[in-house]
Amino acid sequence: MCNVHSTIKDKSDIETVEQIIAVGYPHNISYLDELLSRTCDPNWPVAGKIYQYFISLGVSEVERVKNITSGDTDYWWRHSIPVQIIACYDNATFERFTDGLISIARQADSEEYDIGALRILSERNLVSDHEMAKRAKRNLFVYNLYIKETLNVAENAINKSPLSEHTL
Repeated sequence: MCNVHSTIKDKSDIETVEQIIAVGYPHNISYLDELLSRTCDPNWPVAGKIYQYFISLGVSEVERVKNITSGDTDYWWRHSIPVQIIACYDNATFERFTDGLISIARQADSEEYDIGALRILSERNLVSDHEMAKRAKRNLFVYNLYIKETLNVAENAINKSPLSEHTL
């Protein structure tokens, strides 16, 4: 049983995170969901230590990590888990995520997390050049439409402002 007597207070509570990790696996298993929940934002001070811990757990906690990428979770969380944890797994552990990452990469939207999944698959040579080209063309089309619509909406404002006020 874990001898930590408190829960993680906030996103900066590195001391409690270190205590939970120090207890060791599987004695700290009752705290793993709480640990993982503190990785929603990769900028939180505790996130890095937790990412490293889950990478070290590898295959032992694959299902817990997989639930985040396949569940109805926060967008940023679905993006950060593949990039910060799954991409760092050894090949045997990583293989358990391949189908899920392919599914994320094929999603019809152009959100950042499908790009992250595609990048991870590409780095491991698990996505074809054809699939990469297809995604690139789709994203270029979507972003070009977005830029065109933005310029159309802002046309009057842009034309009314002196050029000296615009910088890139």
